[in-house]
Amino acid sequence: MITFERMDNKQFKEYLKFMLPDYIRDTAEHYKLDQELATEKAQKQMEQLLPDEEQTEGQHLFHIKEDHELAGYLWFYVSKEEKKAFLYHIYVLNAFRKRGIAQTALRFFENESKDEGADYVGLHVFGSNENAIELYKKLGYKQASISMNKVL
Repeated sequence: MITFERMDNKQFKEYLKFMLPDYIRDTAEHYKLDQELATEKAQKQMEQLLPDEEQTEGQHLFHIKEDHELAGYLWFYVSKEEKKAFLYHIYVLNAFRKRGIAQTALRFFENESKDEGADYVGLHVFGSNENAIELYKKLGYKQASISMNKVL
Protein backbone atom coordinates (compact mmCIF):
# COMPACT_ATOMS: atom_id res chain seq x y z
CA MET A 1 0.00 0.00 0.00
CA ILE A 2 1.30 3.44 -0.94
CA THR A 3 1.02 6.20 1.67
CA PHE A 4 2.18 9.80 1.99
CA GLU A 5 3.66 11.13 5.23
CA ARG A 6 4.50 14.78 5.83
CA MET A 7 8.17 15.37 6.55
CA ASP A 8 9.25 16.62 9.94
CA ASN A 9 12.22 19.00 10.24
CA LYS A 10 14.83 16.26 10.54
CA GLN A 11 13.41 14.44 7.51
CA PHE A 12 13.26 17.72 5.58
CA LYS A 13 16.96 18.39 6.21
CA GLU A 14 17.82 14.85 5.08
CA TYR A 15 15.66 15.35 1.99
CA LEU A 16 17.57 18.51 1.05
CA LYS A 17 20.87 16.61 1.39
CA PHE A 18 19.47 14.02 -1.01
CA MET A 19 17.74 16.34 -3.49
CA LEU A 20 20.06 19.33 -3.81
CA PRO A 21 23.11 17.58 -5.34
CA ASP A 22 20.97 16.12 -8.14
CA TYR A 23 19.23 19.44 -8.73
CA ILE A 24 22.56 21.28 -8.82
CA ARG A 25 24.00 18.74 -11.25
CA ASP A 26 20.94 18.95 -13.54
CA THR A 27 20.95 22.75 -13.40
CA ALA A 28 24.66 22.93 -14.21
CA GLU A 29 24.29 20.47 -17.09
CA HIS A 30 21.14 21.85 -18.70
CA TYR A 31 21.96 25.54 -18.28
CA LYS A 32 25.70 25.21 -18.84
CA LEU A 33 26.68 26.68 -15.47
CA ASP A 34 29.77 25.85 -13.48
CA GLN A 35 29.20 23.86 -10.29
CA GLU A 36 29.79 26.85 -8.01
CA LEU A 37 27.22 29.08 -9.74
CA ALA A 38 24.68 26.25 -9.98
CA THR A 39 25.12 25.58 -6.25
CA GLU A 40 24.69 29.25 -5.38
CA LYS A 41 21.55 29.55 -7.52
CA ALA A 42 20.04 26.36 -6.06
CA GLN A 43 20.69 27.43 -2.47
CA LYS A 44 19.14 30.86 -3.08
CA GLN A 45 16.12 29.24 -4.70
CA MET A 46 15.60 26.94 -1.69
CA GLU A 47 15.85 29.92 0.67
CA GLN A 48 13.22 31.79 -1.37
CA LEU A 49 10.85 28.84 -1.77
CA LEU A 50 11.23 27.44 1.74
CA PRO A 51 12.04 30.33 4.11
CA ASP A 52 10.38 28.46 6.99
CA GLU A 53 11.69 25.10 5.80
CA GLU A 54 9.02 22.38 5.82
CA GLN A 55 6.66 24.70 7.68
CA THR A 56 6.53 27.25 4.83
CA GLU A 57 2.91 28.11 4.07
CA GLY A 58 1.57 26.43 0.95
CA GLN A 59 4.53 24.07 0.61
CA HIS A 60 3.85 20.33 0.96
CA LEU A 61 6.72 17.91 1.49
CA PHE A 62 6.03 14.20 1.76
CA HIS A 63 7.79 10.90 2.07
CA ILE A 64 6.23 8.41 -0.31
CA LYS A 65 6.02 5.05 1.44
CA GLU A 66 5.24 1.57 0.21
CA ASP A 67 4.32 -0.78 3.04
CA HIS A 68 6.04 1.56 5.56
CA GLU A 69 9.31 1.66 3.56
CA LEU A 70 10.60 4.92 2.10
CA ALA A 71 9.95 4.70 -1.63
CA GLY A 72 10.40 8.32 -2.68
CA TYR A 73 9.72 12.02 -2.21
CA LEU A 74 7.02 14.46 -3.24
CA TRP A 75 7.20 18.25 -2.98
CA PHE A 76 4.57 20.66 -4.26
CA TYR A 77 3.15 24.12 -3.63
CA VAL A 78 -0.48 25.23 -3.62
CA SER A 79 -1.44 28.88 -4.01
CA LYS A 80 -4.99 29.27 -2.73
CA GLU A 81 -5.08 32.90 -3.94
CA GLU A 82 -4.11 32.02 -7.51
CA LYS A 83 -5.96 28.69 -7.42
CA LYS A 84 -2.99 26.81 -8.84
CA ALA A 85 -0.46 24.24 -7.73
CA PHE A 86 3.08 23.48 -8.85
CA LEU A 87 4.98 20.23 -8.54
CA TYR A 88 8.57 20.95 -7.55
CA HIS A 89 9.91 17.44 -7.14
CA ILE A 90 8.81 13.87 -7.43
CA TYR A 91 11.34 11.10 -7.05
CA VAL A 92 10.90 7.36 -6.72
CA LEU A 93 13.88 5.42 -5.39
CA ASN A 94 15.35 2.94 -7.86
CA ALA A 95 14.28 -0.15 -5.91
CA PHE A 96 10.63 0.97 -6.10
CA ARG A 97 10.38 1.97 -9.75
CA LYS A 98 8.02 0.41 -12.29
CA ARG A 99 5.36 -0.24 -9.62
CA GLY A 100 3.01 2.66 -10.36
CA ILE A 101 4.26 4.71 -7.42
CA ALA A 102 4.96 7.86 -9.45
CA GLN A 103 1.51 7.68 -11.02
CA THR A 104 -0.09 7.26 -7.58
CA ALA A 105 1.97 10.18 -6.24
CA LEU A 106 0.88 12.41 -9.13
CA ARG A 107 -2.77 11.56 -8.48
CA PHE A 108 -2.23 12.35 -4.79
CA PHE A 109 -0.68 15.71 -5.77
CA GLU A 110 -3.63 16.49 -8.05
CA ASN A 111 -6.25 15.50 -5.45
CA GLU A 112 -4.58 17.41 -2.61
CA SER A 113 -4.23 20.47 -4.85
CA LYS A 114 -7.88 20.30 -5.88
CA ASP A 115 -8.96 19.88 -2.25
CA GLU A 116 -7.09 23.11 -1.46
CA GLY A 117 -8.91 24.98 -4.22
CA ALA A 118 -6.49 24.71 -7.14
CA ASP A 119 -8.09 24.80 -10.59
CA TYR A 120 -4.98 23.56 -12.35
CA VAL A 121 -1.54 22.11 -11.67
CA GLY A 122 1.79 22.63 -13.35
CA LEU A 123 5.31 21.29 -13.31
CA HIS A 124 8.71 21.61 -14.95
CA VAL A 125 10.58 18.69 -16.47
CA PHE A 126 14.00 18.66 -18.08
CA GLY A 127 13.76 17.69 -21.74
CA SER A 128 16.19 14.81 -21.23
CA ASN A 129 13.85 13.11 -18.73
CA GLU A 130 11.93 11.13 -21.33
CA ASN A 131 10.37 8.65 -18.87
CA ALA A 132 8.84 11.45 -16.82
CA ILE A 133 7.60 13.25 -19.92
CA GLU A 134 5.84 10.10 -21.11
CA LEU A 135 4.23 9.57 -17.71
CA TYR A 136 3.01 13.17 -17.57
CA LYS A 137 1.54 12.90 -21.07
CA LYS A 138 -0.15 9.61 -20.15
CA LEU A 139 -1.80 11.36 -17.19
CA GLY A 140 -3.10 14.22 -19.34
CA TYR A 141 -0.44 16.88 -18.84
CA LYS A 142 0.01 19.15 -21.86
CA GLN A 143 3.03 21.14 -22.90
CA ALA A 144 2.57 24.77 -21.81
CA SER A 145 5.87 26.20 -23.06
CA ILE A 146 9.24 25.12 -24.37
CA SER A 147 12.56 26.44 -23.14
CA MET A 148 15.41 25.75 -25.53
CA ASN A 149 19.13 26.40 -25.54
CA LYS A 150 22.13 25.82 -27.77
CA VAL A 151 25.77 25.46 -26.85
CA LEU A 152 27.97 27.76 -28.92
